[in-house]
Amino acid sequence: MPSKSRGLRTTAGCLTCRKRRVKCDEARPQCRNCHRLDKVCLYPEQNGKARKRPMPRTLSRHEEIQVLDTVPPAFGATSLALPTPSETDTSSQRNLLDRQMSCSDSASAKSVPNDSLIDNLFSLDVSGFSQSLEPYEWYDLLAEDAINTIQAQNTCSDHLRWNFDELSLSRRQTPRVSPTPESEQNPPGYEIGACVKSVEAYSVSPWNSVERIQLSSSDLVYLKRYVSAVGPILDLFDPQQHFSRVVPHLALYNTGLLKSLLAVGASHMALDSPEELTQNPSSVSASTPPGSTHSNSSLPPARVAAEQYYYETLHYLAQTLLYASYSTSHEILATAIMISTYEMFGSFNARDNSDWAKHLRGTFWIQRSQDNDGETEDGLRRAVWWAWLRQDIWAAFREGRPTMTIWQPKEPLSSLSSDELATRILYLTAKCVQFAASPKEGDITGYLYAGERLLQALQQWRDILPSSFEAISVTESQPISDTPDDTAAFQPIWIHPPSHAAATQMFHFARIIVLLNQPSTGGLNRFQARGKLLRESMTTICGIALAQESQNMPSAFVGFQAVYAAALCVEDKEKQAETLGVLEMVLRCCKFPTRPLLDDLLKLWDGSA
Repeated sequence: MPSKSRGLRTTAGCLTCRKRRVKCDEARPQCRNCHRLDKVCLYPEQNGKARKRPMPRTLSRHEEIQVLDTVPPAFGATSLALPTPSETDTSSQRNLLDRQMSCSDSASAKSVPNDSLIDNLFSLDVSGFSQSLEPYEWYDLLAEDAINTIQAQNTCSDHLRWNFDELSLSRRQTPRVSPTPESEQNPPGYEIGACVKSVEAYSVSPWNSVERIQLSSSDLVYLKRYVSAVGPILDLFDPQQHFSRVVPHLALYNTGLLKSLLAVGASHMALDSPEELTQNPSSVSASTPPGSTHSNSSLPPARVAAEQYYYETLHYLAQTLLYASYSTSHEILATAIMISTYEMFGSFNARDNSDWAKHLRGTFWIQRSQDNDGETEDGLRRAVWWAWLRQDIWAAFREGRPTMTIWQPKEPLSSLSSDELATRILYLTAKCVQFAASPKEGDITGYLYAGERLLQALQQWRDILPSSFEAISVTESQPISDTPDDTAAFQPIWIHPPSHAAATQMFHFARIIVLLNQPSTGGLNRFQARGKLLRESMTTICGIALAQESQNMPSAFVGFQAVYAAALCVEDKEKQAETLGVLEMVLRCCKFPTRPLLDDLLKLWDGSA
C-alpha cells in the first residue's frame, strides 16, 4: 500500500520549495527558505484548500529529506528510514551506484566516488525535534533541568544545598531585539565582567568584558585542569588545538564561557574521586550564590564546585541571551559544547543519558541556526562541530538511536589532507551508527545494499590513506596484568600522530558496527570473510590501545569506545577476558568510571542484556 505521506512536499508551498521537496512555511511575499537562500519565491494559483498539517522543518539546504510514513511521537522514538521498498526505487539506486562506480574506474587511482550517496540510502526523520529549537529553546531546556535538580537536592537535604533562588535561572521573557549597536545594551541591574569604559566597546561585543576577568585561586586550579586534560581530549582531531589554545583566551573576557570551562574542569577532576559522584546530597555543605566567593578557605569537593560553576553559567546565559548578536557568536558555540561535555562527564556514572542526549540535540540546533558544519571555513566553528559529532556518535551508539548529523561533505576524499581524512572517518562512523539504529524489518534487500555501500565507503577511505596512518612499529605481545599466567593475544601497535591512530580505531569501530548489524545472506565463504574482518578489527583496536604512545587521556577517550565495540564481537571466553583487561586498562587511563560500561558488557556476553 503506498504511503499516505508521498507527494506532500510537491503539492503545498511555493514552487521553489516544491521543486526542492522541502517544507515551506508559505510566508508571503517570500517564504523563509527562499529568503534565506536568496531565491525567487512564486506561488501557484490556489484551486483548492491548502493543507493545514505542518510538515517537519527542512533539515539542510544541501540535501533533500523524505518524510517517514510513520511519524514517531518523540525524539526518543526517532528511527532511521531505509528507502521505500519498491523495485523501482531499488533499481534506480543501483543504477546510480553503477554509474558512480563506473566514473570512478575511469578516474585516477586516487579518485574515489563521491560519498554523498551514503546519505541517499537512508534519511533521518526529525519530526520529534522542535521546529524552532535554537539558542533560546536550548537554554530553556538547560534551565528547566537545573531548576528541577536544585529543588530536588534542597528537598532531600536537611538544609539548603544551594542558597540562591533557582528561579533566577529562568530566562527573562523579553522580546528579541535586532542586533543594532543602539539596542545592544546591558540588561538593567546586571553587570557582565568589568565596567565598560567606552560606548564604542559595546558596538563589537557588549556581552564581553573590556578587561580580563580576574581568577581566584580555586578558579586557576580548575582552569589548569581544563587546559591540561579536557582541552587535549577535545583537540585530538584538531591540529590547530582551538579548545586548548583559543577558547581559554576567549573565556578570559566572557564570564559565561569561563564558568563553563571551570565547570568542565571541576567535573573532570571529580572523576579522580568516584565517591564524590555517588555522595548523598545531604552530606554536602551549602554552596554560595552565583557571582560570590566561597566562604571556606579550602577548595570545595570537585563535584560541588562543578555544579556551582554550571549554575553560574546558566545564570549568565539567562541574561546574555537578550543580546541578539550573542546567539550567533563564537562564545555561545564554545559554551554549548562545554555544557555538553559537562553533561558527558556526568553521564559516565549514570544509567540514564537522557540529559546529555537532550543537550546534544540543543547544540545541534544552535549549530544549524549558524550554518555550522564540518567544512566551515571558520576554524573554531569547525572544531566545535567535530567535537559535537564525536560526542553524538558515542551517545547515539550507547542509546541505539541514529546520530543527529544531516550534513553531507562536499570535498572528495582525494582532495583532503591527512588531518581532514582523520575527521572524515568520524563522519563515516556517524553514518554507520545511523545504519545500526535503522529498522531491520521490511526491505531487507535495501538494508543489505546500504550496509554494503557503507563497507565500500569505509574501504575507499582506507585505500586512500597516506603513510602517516601506517604502523611505525608492532612490538611483541605483552601481558596486560602482572599475573604470571596472563598471556596477551594482542601486539601493541604504534601509529603516529595520535589523531591518526585514533582515526584508525574509529575506522575499525565503524566496520564492526556495520558487520554486526548487517543481515547475513548465508554461505560459508561470506561467514568466514565476515569473521576474518571482525578479528582484524578487534586485534587492531586492542593493539593500538596497548601501545605505550596511546597511554594518555586524549587517545584513551577514543580507545575505550573502540575497545568496547571490539568486545561486542568476542565470543570465546579466553578472548573475552583478554579484551576485558584491555578495556579496564584504557578506562583507568582516561579516569572514567568503569563499572557501568563493564557491567553492560558482561550482561551482553551472558546474554542477559
